[in-house]
Amino acid sequence: MKSRVWLGKIALVWLLLGCVGLLAGQVPAAPGQVAAAPRLAAPSHDDVAAANGSSAVPQTTIANVEDPHDRLMERLWIASIAADLAATSLDAATSWGKREGNSLLASSDGTFGGKGVAIKAGFAAAVLIPQICFRKHKDMRGIFVMGNFGQAGIFAGTAVHNLQIRSAATVH
Repeated sequence: MKSRVWLGKIALVWLLLGCVGLLAGQVPAAPGQVAAAPRLAAPSHDDVAAANGSSAVPQTTIANVEDPHDRLMERLWIASIAADLAATSLDAATSWGKREGNSLLASSDGTFGGKGVAIKAGFAAAVLIPQICFRKHKDMRGIFVMGNFGQAGIFAGTAVHNLQIRSAATVH
């Protein structure tokens, strides 16, 4: 029972920290501080020549430069989402039909069933949907990756624990 309470607390802290990370994205200017305007550079002779098509070399802009670190973080983020969903599903599958210690997830007969699955799916959606909405913020991917793999570890550990518990039908 205590482990379920701790898992709930950890999940709540993870959800809250994810929201705080989203809010702390910008630091406000100090009172009396003037906001700096972005500096724009005048186009060079090479830029004008490239725009006119007189250059044989295709021009590369900042918008289409591929950074290997960004590609790695994107792949890790996608893998962490898959791991999180797999661990959550495994936890639900190993809990099915067994006595549920968390009264929020327990059905009317005290076992894990459809109600628990719906709540677990809602929790997974509540964690993953904001990540998908903020997927363009590359600086947040590291936080998402750590949180998703951490949550996957917690749910995988819970699933291993569930495998050691007999189902409610065999307990008399």
